[in-house]
Amino acid sequence: MIAMPRRRLLIGAVAAAALAVLAVWVVAFSPVLGARTVRVQGASGAAAEQVRQAARIADGTPLVRLDRAAVTRRVERLPGVAHASVRTSFPSTVIIVVQERTPVGYVQESGSYRLVDDSGVEYRSVPVRPVHLPRLVVPTGPAAAATVAAVASVAAALPGNLLAQVSSIQALDPDAITVLLSDRRVIRWGSAQRTADKARILPTLLHTAATQIDVSDPDLPFTR
Repeated sequence: MIAMPRRRLLIGAVAAAALAVLAVWVVAFSPVLGARTVRVQGASGAAAEQVRQAARIADGTPLVRLDRAAVTRRVERLPGVAHASVRTSFPSTVIIVVQERTPVGYVQESGSYRLVDDSGVEYRSVPVRPVHLPRLVVPTGPAAAATVAAVASVAAALPGNLLAQVSSIQALDPDAITVLLSDRRVIRWGSAQRTADKARILPTLLHTAATQIDVSDPDLPFTR
């Protein structure tokens, strides 16, 4: 017969193993610590609901087994989402943080208008011309990506009150950007380098009667 102390040790070991198995099952396989709430930060209303639908997190999915990288990829496929991150909060919450794209201009394509964000990504079509945004007149095709990105960075750098005066921003290549104001004044911007400096000095130059302004070299701007 097994001695009493040994029997107790054996029973204790079996009980501990059973508890460990139960704990693993509860945490990793049962819905007890599974997803019940998906909270979206950085978007609200219909946009937040689109994020939840794109995330495709099944109710009760154990949080420790949630493939956060896959959820992130699915959410970032949404046209209006620039970046996303996913984290969990026990016992039952998944938190998705999104950074939505902000339009800085639009391109016109055969009667439709494509919004462009500050990185030059065309991400959404709208049926009506966005009157509060400048038109970006740029080449099309993959080879033009650098030009579109440069023009978008200029639009993003302009303060709101100045951007409202811009009719279009045009370029055939990244080093030859031109800004056309709604009053028909022309600003030769040059490249997107030192755009912050150019945007800083531009308001002062606009107070002159000049119809042409050159800030391609922000250290030596001139007007005509």
